Amino acid sequence: MKIGILTFHWATNYGAVLQCYALQTYLEAIGHEVYVINYKPRHADCTLWNYIRFRHFLHHKRYCNSKKKEKVLEVFRDRHLNLTSRVCKKTAIPNLISDFDIVISGSDQILNPSFLLNGEGRRKVSTAYFLDFPFKGKRIGYAVSFGCTIYPQKATTIASKIINQIDRIGVRENSGLDILRSMKYQNEMRVVPDPTILCYSELFKGIEFQKPQATNYYCAYILHKEIKVAAANVFYIDEENNPLTMEAWLGAIIYSKGLITNSYHGMIVALLNRIPFVALIVTTGATGMNDRLSTLLHTIGLEDRICSENDDYMSVLSNKIDWVVVDAKIKSYSEIGREFLKIK
Repeated sequence: MKIGILTFHWATNYGAVLQCYALQTYLEAIGHEVYVINYKPRHADCTLWNYIRFRHFLHHKRYCNSKKKEKVLEVFRDRHLNLTSRVCKKTAIPNLISDFDIVISGSDQILNPSFLLNGEGRRKVSTAYFLDFPFKGKRIGYAVSFGCTIYPQKATTIASKIINQIDRIGVRENSGLDILRSMKYQNEMRVVPDPTILCYSELFKGIEFQKPQATNYYCAYILHKEIKVAAANVFYIDEENNPLTMEAWLGAIIYSKGLITNSYHGMIVALLNRIPFVALIVTTGATGMNDRLSTLLHTIGLEDRICSENDDYMSVLSNKIDWVVVDAKIKSYSEIGREFLKIK
């Protein structure tokens, strides 16, 4: 089968790129011809003009940091993703996939209301990730996320009119099922694992890790917050000021003796490589992001690794994990995703 993946592969984010690579890798491993549909609206480009238009002209340093991170992630995309030619509008997608058998929307927060309502510019609705375009093949949503626990009414009104075009939808969080029901979705739906879990640790075989100079260290990867870990010999991943390559980011986690993170995909990298970890939940701001983390950890019996920023997470980190039991649960969970992706 010829399959197209439509996701946030273009996001300047390690997890977004990794999950896309993971889904492509898994589908290729089971015999399909796979392409990543290179749909990226112009306003998502990491340009100074976009920073001026959509953020603030004083954020020059943030722009420069994002540009550096985008540059290193672009190398990984070019090396590992089977990208189609680029299109910037939803209306151009059908020409790219005219001979495809299946289009998969997912994973990541592709169905978040912000993109739906502003996907191709301010107040320019884009229903691309709802697969709302002419296509004769099967449409599947895999491990999609809404990025919230309650979908805004304005976005729900739009989504409800088009959601049933998708033949079946797997969501990444338990709350996703409730959102689908609020949209009156009538087809098959269930919670499925993130694509990074489909291949277990086999996912990393095609990637050459870069080992940091530090040794016998704890790794701290904290998104959007400046948190100091009360431990000796901590390697901080500072993606704001010193972005790592994908290979170095993975290596920093995999060669550590423990990870402290609020990153969903950072946590998964630790899980798949048997690295002890603590998962910090978000207590202010985007608290809806916690559901994807808690859904996974409850599924595999590691909810005791969840901490808030005020907890003694170094104590939690020292608690041993029975990796034999956890590996078996991860494998069982991955089978749900594998079964869901079988062509019916």
